[in-house]
Amino acid sequence: MNNQYGKIEKNEDDQDKDEAQSKREPDTEVSEKEAARRLEQIHQYLRDRANRRDMIARTRTESGQELDWIPIESQTQDGRIASPPSEDGLYLDDPKKPAYGREMRPHELTVFELQRKGAEFGPKGTVPLVRRDTSKIRPVRTLQDYLSKHGRAMRILPDDDPRQFAYPDDGTTHKYAYSAQYLTCYGAEGSINAWDPYLEWSNEFSLGQVALARGSGSGKQTVEAGHQEYRDLYGDWVPHLFVFYTTNGYTSSGDNQGGYNRDVDGWVQYSSTIYPEAISSPLSQFGGTQYIMSLKWQLWQGNWWLRVNGIWIGYYPASLFSTSGLRSQAGKVAWYGEVVDSGNHAGTTATDMGNGHWPYEGWQHCAYMSHLYYQSSTGGALSRYNPSSVYGTNSLCYDIDGHFDNTGSWGPYFWWGGSGRNSGCP
Repeated sequence: MNNQYGKIEKNEDDQDKDEAQSKREPDTEVSEKEAARRLEQIHQYLRDRANRRDMIARTRTESGQELDWIPIESQTQDGRIASPPSEDGLYLDDPKKPAYGREMRPHELTVFELQRKGAEFGPKGTVPLVRRDTSKIRPVRTLQDYLSKHGRAMRILPDDDPRQFAYPDDGTTHKYAYSAQYLTCYGAEGSINAWDPYLEWSNEFSLGQVALARGSGSGKQTVEAGHQEYRDLYGDWVPHLFVFYTTNGYTSSGDNQGGYNRDVDGWVQYSSTIYPEAISSPLSQFGGTQYIMSLKWQLWQGNWWLRVNGIWIGYYPASLFSTSGLRSQAGKVAWYGEVVDSGNHAGTTATDMGNGHWPYEGWQHCAYMSHLYYQSSTGGALSRYNPSSVYGTNSLCYDIDGHFDNTGSWGPYFWWGGSGRNSGCP
């Protein structure tokens, strides 16, 4: 394989998609010379970031991820690392919510690679950061677009335009199975069941996530986490745990501005077992066992902490954000699925959302998010998630079916997903 220039790669792993897929070719006007220049800039950026680390040891996971182990205190200028939230005092203000226990639809937690027997760790007092294999990363886009959440930096429209953002005129389409509740809150928790979606092209992604946000336009600020497959970002065709933040409405990315995982400064790693970009298994099986990733954001003592499967893994300092943004509270909580249709090909993408099956197929056959709550007070009260905004932006391609009034063991939940290109979504 020629690694001298970027290339939009096609995923040949799944032969069950319709035959038209094999006739679809990416269409890009970027010359090989420009693609090579962009790729080298991205590779150099990733190498420089990795080389600046105070690495004490390097290990490799079972899947082949290289991990640099750094002193935990080396992540902050003053060497001080915050302590995670105490579970004492967290309570539910909804008496109808049953305690976690026997489920009407039983599931298992995903397991991350460093939680498995025989996993190799760095010395005590160090935490892991992923060192990406740049030979496997070959995007065509610019560095700024590579660092952005959506593959393209947002641009603000005029004040009198009813929309908040516009994308460059490149045909890129973002399709959502979306839900959101607008209110003052200080965290959120719930579960996403984990699948391995099919991606048709390397410059597309498929994810399920939770986000907390406040502000609008270029003042919109978010903290986000979830389960994402994105070949151009990670260099493989498998899903990863991800975190993301923006301080400026996705208009630019960089250190202390916003970006994925540890691609930019902002995130502080705390756990030695679960980290952004980590790979988990097993994944849910169609008609079989369902595996979930439990996620919780909580604003605690000036930091936005993230808990994954019961472990506090790290945080974004609230000092990254403005007083009109996420410095002291959020104004929205959202749970949703998202697919980027790259627009570099004819017709709609065949990239899956969830597992590629539809909300009406239900238990063991499509993706779901369950046990959805938000933190309604600084003291720790958790209230039922009851979104006022629920929709599929392209319902013939991907959709959502909400059950937010459910009082059973799942609490508020929804089914979500879809196949992308089909007879109703050409």
